Amino acid sequence: MQHPVTEQHEAVPETQHRVCVDLLNAALGKEIATTLQYLYFHARFEDARYLHLSQIMRRIAIAEMRHIEEFSDRILFLEGDIDMNPAFRTRQMEDPTEMLRFAVQLEENTVRSYNEAARLAAEERDAATHKLFEETIAEEEAHLDTFRAELDHLEQYGERYLALQAEAGSRHAAQELGRANEAFEKGE
Repeated sequence: MQHPVTEQHEAVPETQHRVCVDLLNAALGKEIATTLQYLYFHARFEDARYLHLSQIMRRIAIAEMRHIEEFSDRILFLEGDIDMNPAFRTRQMEDPTEMLRFAVQLEENTVRSYNEAARLAAEERDAATHKLFEETIAEEEAHLDTFRAELDHLEQYGERYLALQAEAGSRHAAQELGRANEAFEKGE
């Protein structure tokens, strides 16, 4: 005999949650693309030994990966299928100011689109999807604030700001190399 709950469960029609699944998949594509973009920036900043900017990009890319997981989980709960394709191709750039301006633009666009998605999810009477978008907006606004502050520092202090980061990155690399050499000499 089946459990009473499963006896009452019927397949959810394909279109019942279509609007919210589509909103979530659009957000998923943005999060994937943004994660890849920030990982690219992280690698470029790390290569230039801009330690602080590199760590910021890495930390925010990881936060974006968490958003991918949360959106995916919600789509699957709504019995939709996840579309794991980036919304845009990673843009290659070398100039730190250009990178930060692009990051600001990405976050501004994300906040704007997630506000609209939250509104539409509320219209669909999907409180959990609405709440997920609202919570994500708060995190994206924090990312935006971080990028704006870093861009402001870079525009105010220019090459001096990057030089200080490069010095810190070089010091960090030298410390890591020293630890690796010590471990090697100890036979570890």
